[in-house]
Amino acid sequence: MPSPSDIEKVFEWINKVKKFFEPFKPEFRDMRINYRTSKSEISLALHISNSLKRRIAKVEIPAYQNFVVSEMIDESFSRVQSVWRFDHGKWILSPSILPASEKYLVKLKGEVPREILLNMVRIQPAQNRDQTPELDKYWLDSMIRDVDFIEQIYKKLEIDEVNLAVHVGVQRCFSTTFPKEMKEVLEASQRWTRAGYGRDRSEIQRAWSNLRKVTGASKIQVGDIIQAIYELTLGNIFAEYLLLDLPYSLGEIKREERFMGLFPEKMSVEACADLNLKQPFATGYLTFKKKEYMKKIEDFLSGLRK
Repeated sequence: MPSPSDIEKVFEWINKVKKFFEPFKPEFRDMRINYRTSKSEISLALHISNSLKRRIAKVEIPAYQNFVVSEMIDESFSRVQSVWRFDHGKWILSPSILPASEKYLVKLKGEVPREILLNMVRIQPAQNRDQTPELDKYWLDSMIRDVDFIEQIYKKLEIDEVNLAVHVGVQRCFSTTFPKEMKEVLEASQRWTRAGYGRDRSEIQRAWSNLRKVTGASKIQVGDIIQAIYELTLGNIFAEYLLLDLPYSLGEIKREERFMGLFPEKMSVEACADLNLKQPFATGYLTFKKKEYMKKIEDFLSGLRK
């Protein structure tokens, strides 16, 4: 776990930006970060008096972390257009061309380095699970680190789409529901495929003979079985058998492509939560309704055998 000094280092680059605005009494209002994409937006309140507009010829802000000045709003909530320009890696403002307002809100957009996000947010890998004959439950736990320190800088911090990867086991769902006939077809097909990558000609011949024998005795072809597995592991189908405790919601769902046995071993499921300083942590369960999913597999296979 990062120490307080590590957390402070997270915001060093932000303080560098603040330093260049010091004549205007800068105050950080809020920061929004998308954890998945690392994209961020910072809002900074400035007080630029008319006397400062006359006294300060220009302000130059180095584009730290590739941040851009995306918007400037005055105290009447009107957007201030065409006052910032980008030149040689710096954002430049000439205060004298600003309107009569003295209070402004500047928004900067950019990308937060991944190592900074990893220091800001703690994610507990969803490894432990509770099992019953009907359900598998995976514990989810994420939180913003060192909230007290962050509150000294920001009045508002939002970190959206904090995504936890959950590896939901499905191999037994398939192995216990697939009939022996279909397993034999899959096994024969896999044996033929493995033999094709080898140099043992006799094994290639035996595997081919076995494949013809097994598929000839079956009403279902190997392509139909593989297609069934593919369809049963589509994200939109699998999502029907998942439940998530709030504040989590489902993100991307996909089949883990590499598996050594007859069937997929796991589905990769993203659980996403939005964190902020008022709700800095998110806990709960992802529940897999495996008994219902197995019934889905059985019904699907029954349709193939008709």
